[in-house]
Amino acid sequence: MAFIPRIYIGSDKIQDNRAFIDGSDANHILRVLRKGIGDELHVCDMHGNSFIATIDEITREGLFATLGEPEKQDNEMPFKVSVYQCFPKGDKLDTVVQKAVELGAHEIIAVMSERCVARPDAKAFAKRLERLKKISESAAAQCGRSYIPEIRGIIGFESAISEIAQKDIGFVCYEGDNTRPVRELLNKKPQTIGFLIGPEGGLSEKETALANEKSIALAGLGKRILRTETASGYVLSAISVLLEI
Repeated sequence: MAFIPRIYIGSDKIQDNRAFIDGSDANHILRVLRKGIGDELHVCDMHGNSFIATIDEITREGLFATLGEPEKQDNEMPFKVSVYQCFPKGDKLDTVVQKAVELGAHEIIAVMSERCVARPDAKAFAKRLERLKKISESAAAQCGRSYIPEIRGIIGFESAISEIAQKDIGFVCYEGDNTRPVRELLNKKPQTIGFLIGPEGGLSEKETALANEKSIALAGLGKRILRTETASGYVLSAISVLLEI
């Protein structure tokens, strides 16, 4: 079976049953994949609709493709999971984003906590954010998702805790004492879930105290201490097994 590229476009690029694709997506389709008139694309409109589309016109600005009948995709979690990742060292955040997207996260938020070693300024992170968004899009296409998870940040720890407190299920992953098992916390069918993963140095007593003040549970992840870039994948897998599959 021939490979059919998966392209994500906004609803504003679809009119009269035709999709207009421009920019880097059009360049990739025409120059890299060498697709032409009559070739098929998999077009997703970011609202759960997927179309098999056929290229019917190529212009200097991009290409047009006629859409087939819409197909509702059933490849998203039945609830929205937000991953709050305290900023890690090196390129670990790239891995976190890639794997979290593959495992069904709705959004990934970079958080600055007390013990984060890497502390990029706003300008440096703006460049990093563009790369992370491309990683998210690539991972979403690879695993057949109908939605590109949002990447945002950097937000402060207190802001992250305030957001998590608004979720139907929210918890902070912690390797210390007085934690509850993840299975115990995932005890109902929610619409929203939010959880936070600490940095390499862990969370401070002040930060865990703040979570307790907001009535956010501290969740243990079993008998082994996980790396910060591994923990979110572990939790997303647990959520999928306990609440989705």
